[in-house]
Amino acid sequence: MEPLEYETLRRQEESFWWYRGLHRLIGDRVDASLNSIPPSPRGVQLLDAGCGSGGMLAHLATRFGDRLDLTGIDVSPLALRPAAERGVARLARALVDRLPFADASFELILSLDVLYHRAVSDDLAAVRELRRCLRPGGRLLLHLPAFESLRSAHDEAIHTARRYRRRPLRALLVRAGLTPHRVTYRNSVLFPALATVRAWRRRETGGSAPPPSDVRPLPPLVDGLLGSVLEVERRWLRWADLPWGLSLLAEASRPADS
Repeated sequence: MEPLEYETLRRQEESFWWYRGLHRLIGDRVDASLNSIPPSPRGVQLLDAGCGSGGMLAHLATRFGDRLDLTGIDVSPLALRPAAERGVARLARALVDRLPFADASFELILSLDVLYHRAVSDDLAAVRELRRCLRPGGRLLLHLPAFESLRSAHDEAIHTARRYRRRPLRALLVRAGLTPHRVTYRNSVLFPALATVRAWRRRETGGSAPPPSDVRPLPPLVDGLLGSVLEVERRWLRWADLPWGLSLLAEASRPADS
């Protein structure tokens, strides 16, 4: 990301509607995954591979307490500094495709809006590295931007190299040696409106300064309304998938006999 975006992320991650919805959704999926993992006195080992400023780790620490033993990595010191200030996890500076951990170190791995980044030169190699660090039977949760047609100035600000679709993402997981359990779109209700906004914002590219991302403070009423839409979708996703959306959520596991 552009350096300014790390500061924006730090300031907005706990209050901005998009992040509030993502934190709650991933919390639900972690909770569901814990039902299939035997309890441990040390807590289930969880890695956030690309933890940013640590907002997701802080949310999980609050929601699950000592049920989880949390670790985070990020490539940028601009992200790790605010993450360290939260004090909720062990942290390391590392690339997602070169993780500094032994094989089979974690029962749960999250990688949220990371594989799309231009710093990840080979997303298949990165997923294989995540698989390597998963214990047999362990779970991987991915969140990624969807549909190349949605590319806009926002993608330039956050250094997007690629956007995904459901079937190719499922195939990527299989090629990496994982068993996909679910690949679904999310943020579907707002898809038409936000797709229109993204198309309009393409006009912002080409200036001398890097364009800003879509993460900007909104009037409380608007932010609350958008958050309410994601809350309805979060409850829906407990039971069924969504056919389109701005993002993709994928859940996969490392085969127990691998």
